Amino acid sequence: MTEAFGDNEEATPRRQSRYTRRSEKKSVSLTLLKRGYLRHVADFGVVALPQLALLTGSSLKSAARHMRDLFDMEFVNVVAVPRAALAEAEESNDAGLLFGSAPNIYTLTRKGAKVLLQMGDIASLPSLAHYGPKNHLFLAHELAIRDVRVWLERAAQSRAGHTLERWEDGVEAHIDLERNRPPRVVRPDAWFTYRFEKRVLVGLVELDRGTERGGVRWQEKIAAYGALFETGRLKEVTGYQKARILVVTPNAARRDALANLIQNTVSGGFAERFWLMEHSCLEQPEMTREVWRVPGSLQLRSLLTPELLKGETS
Repeated sequence: MTEAFGDNEEATPRRQSRYTRRSEKKSVSLTLLKRGYLRHVADFGVVALPQLALLTGSSLKSAARHMRDLFDMEFVNVVAVPRAALAEAEESNDAGLLFGSAPNIYTLTRKGAKVLLQMGDIASLPSLAHYGPKNHLFLAHELAIRDVRVWLERAAQSRAGHTLERWEDGVEAHIDLERNRPPRVVRPDAWFTYRFEKRVLVGLVELDRGTERGGVRWQEKIAAYGALFETGRLKEVTGYQKARILVVTPNAARRDALANLIQNTVSGGFAERFWLMEHSCLEQPEMTREVWRVPGSLQLRSLLTPELLKGETS
């Protein structure tokens, strides 16, 4: 999420601030298209302009224009964050991060939630997220998690019979192991069920931004996941007894380092539950690409092989 986009979606006599609603109100209706954008914001909780463009198949300019209208209608807020807040780990730490701006990031307002509730698009008023410059590190992590969801949504859109059936993130993704000794809870960043024809892939998502030094935190995570598969809580929570732990890393070097750490930490076939991929691979929503590494092997694999998609393997 590093590319900067300005507020040039409309030609106006005076440039409008992205954080200030227009004082002069113009007549704008909530079209079906704008309603779709608003539903995405409600569903995601917080979402960036490039992500909305990908979800809707729109250009950035078109998405920005519709979101500007929703902002002026007081249905969404724009989160104020500096460009440096969303910089990737491999970007140069220099003065270049002081200039330009981050892509627009949106959250739902209470007014927008009430409109969706009245139209039957949501069942109840959601808890509204509040983000800003003071919690920008958390925001960067949240948007990176949503990159995974956008990737899954786009992958499902590209194939008949595919659908992202369920997505849980944040606290809702945490799983109480219901045991008296540590670890007592496993905390994936998200988990999902993805249906393709009559089969279902269950994924436990870990977003690694490469900011942690050492392996203590990852060893704790590995122990928690081990307990999850031992207790049977996975099926009780997701409805399925098998799952893959999908780890998205900032680059290939971090991917390989984590794969080696996992291989050296666990024994037996448990390591094969971990699948690791670098973040840039999310740009292409195709699950058959051989971009995933499993600990213990240098060969990159496909998450869903063509044979599996055709029902030729069990």
